[in-house]
Parts: sequence; structure tokens; C-alpha cells
Amino acid sequence: MSRRKNAIKFLASSLVLACIAFFFYRTFKLNWASVRAQKFELHPGYLLCAAACIVATYLVPTYGWKLTINALSRTSKLSFSQSVAVVNASSLTKYIPGKIWSYALQMYWLAAAGFSKSLVVYVNALNLFVSLITSLMVGFVFLLPSTARFPLGLSVGALAGLLLVDIVALKFHDASLKWLIALNNRFSKRKLQYFDVSTKLLAQLHVLHLVAAIAFGLAAYFICLGIGAPVRIQEAPLLMASLLLSDTIAFAALIVPGGLGVREGIMYAMLGGAARGPVALTLPVAARVMHMIVDVVLGGTALRLLRNLNRGGVVETTAAGPRLGAG
Repeated sequence: MSRRKNAIKFLASSLVLACIAFFFYRTFKLNWASVRAQKFELHPGYLLCAAACIVATYLVPTYGWKLTINALSRTSKLSFSQSVAVVNASSLTKYIPGKIWSYALQMYWLAAAGFSKSLVVYVNALNLFVSLITSLMVGFVFLLPSTARFPLGLSVGALAGLLLVDIVALKFHDASLKWLIALNNRFSKRKLQYFDVSTKLLAQLHVLHLVAAIAFGLAAYFICLGIGAPVRIQEAPLLMASLLLSDTIAFAALIVPGGLGVREGIMYAMLGGAARGPVALTLPVAARVMHMIVDVVLGGTALRLLRNLNRGGVVETTAAGPRLGAG
């Protein structure tokens, strides 16, 4: 049964990717003349700025992940380099259909260091919630000036709803987390343990993920400048909103690895499609290429760190308890 499910998921994700690829191929073919006439030119300085912004969207949340796991663990602690090794090496699996592979790898790597599977799931779920809600809020804030394409009431309403949910979650986080864990333990075979989370830690995570969301949005603007696209500063908020909102929505596409194609399609629609001209076509593709380059470089660095940490033994025993070896 498991093999059958995996085969169905693979076929479904392949079908979705094939449809999206055909859509972009057909769209590029129809608009190739205008794309060529645009005469895009690469500007390495702006592309480096975009790459730096994307790196920040990985490393700043990784620091938040480190704060969370160290705050909730009573014995084992991780350094920032160890956190980069674990989080960013496991994130390479996002291009495999499904969203659980990175968590499974983290459980495997951290089990020998004294971190429970329940804690790993808890830490990732907490950071994921804060990341998603802050990214959506920042995205809708950037969408506010684009009243010509998106009704102001829609953006304000969505932003108000997200703020309400976030405030309630912060105010009643103990009760909310206990209820969610009880619900999971009732219907899931994998039982989770409750860990007490302070309001201070939640506030720190909000600030860190807010910084990461803004950096992620800025990457879209710098990519446009980097490929020589004719964009004005007034258009920057829409570019930033399109990348943030499309990436967050694409995360929900469970069967599509890394949101491939889904994010690009949403960005294309948000930027105005064919009516917007070459930018709506080239920015989504350029953003994906840039992100993949950063994924490979940062993931490769993380794998090197992970190998160094595991050299000579994974676990070291200290007075405070076991921890990952320092290499």
C-alpha cells in the first residue's frame, strides 16, 4: 500500500510539473518576441545583493531554530554552525515530493545527540507557523499600494485576519499548543510531548522571521535589477509581495517538490501576466534559478559542516549531557 501511495504521489507531482512546464513553454513561445526585444543585461552587483538576501532568508530563521531548540532542550545544546549543518543540509530534501523528509533527517541526525523526535517536530512546527504567518502579513503589507490590481479591502481584510490569529496565538499560546498536541496525539500514531514556550521566545522568533520575510521580498527587486528588467522603485512592493505570497501559497502544494512551477505560476498571475510584459515571465524563472543556486551552495556548505561535525564521533558527553561533536 505504501509503494502504491508513493507511486500515485510521484505521478501526480509529475503531472502537475508537466502541465506547468507546458504552460510556461507556451507562454514564452507566444511572448518570445517581446522578451528578446527587452534586451536584458546581467548586473552582477545586484545579483549578489539578491543572493545575499536569499542567504539571509535561510540563516536568520536557522538562528531562530537554534534559539528554539536550545531553549526547549534541558540537556543538549547546539551551536549556530551545528544548526546550519542540520537545518540547511536537511532542507535540500524540499525538492523531493512531500514535506516530511527534512524533519525525518533532523530526527535521525539529532537522536544520537540527545534530542527527542518529539522535540524536533515541536521546534520545526513552531518555527513554521511563525514563518508562514509573518511572511503572509509582510506580503499583504507590500500589496497595500497596489490598489489598481488588488482591492485595498482584500489586502486590509487579510492582514487584519492574520494579525488577529497571531495575537490570539501569542496571548493564549500555552492553551493553544496543548490543545493542538492533544488533538495530534488523539488521531496520530506519533505522540508528541508538550514543551513550555515563553512569550519572550515567541517574540524573538517573530522578529527574526520578520527580518527574513523582508529580505526574501527584497530579493525579488534585486533580481529584477540584476537581469536589467525595466522596473521602477514604485513597483518594488508588488514584486516583493508576489514572491512572498506565491512562495507561501506554493508551500501548501504538498505533492509538488519545492513548490516548483506553482510559485512561478502565482507570481506570473500576480504581476499581471502577459499584460505586464516580459518581467512577469522572466522574474519568476530568474528567481527560481537564483534560489536553486543558493540552495546548492548553502546546502553543500551545510553538508561539509555536517561531515566535519560527525568526524571522530557524533556525540560528545559533557556535564550538561550529550551534544553533537564539535569536529
